[in-house]
Amino acid sequence: MNAQSSQFLTVFLPLILFFVIMWLFLVRPQRKKDKETKEMRNNLQVGDNIVTIGGIIGKVLAVKDDSVVIYCGTDKTKMEFKKWAIAEVTNKDPKAAKAEKAAAKAEKAEKERKEAEAEKKEEAPKIRKLSRKEDEKADK
Repeated sequence: MNAQSSQFLTVFLPLILFFVIMWLFLVRPQRKKDKETKEMRNNLQVGDNIVTIGGIIGKVLAVKDDSVVIYCGTDKTKMEFKKWAIAEVTNKDPKAAKAEKAAAKAEKAEKERKEAEAEKKEEAPKIRKLSRKEDEKADK
């Protein structure tokens, strides 16, 4: 039995290690890249400059559920593409970037406010316990 289990390990351990290494170096980074690309496509905004997978460069005119309307060229030709056809966002619209920064600041301020409220709520029971103990000592 012991010889069979050691033979099993010598045969299958390299295969298992090979698959683990393949997953670490190939599958995991590709999933991360796919997730970032999907997030980029879902966060498209009007005014973003984009490049499609076909190499067409344009500016986002409208964003729909699963498609994007862009205009490009000197004659402002309008074209509609599926979101999966967007390869990259080359530069954000300055107004949109400012709006994102303002939203991030507001979200951060709201989070800090909630944390401060939570700290106040945590401190309140401690104060009550101390005052109860003091009251009990005063009663005795």
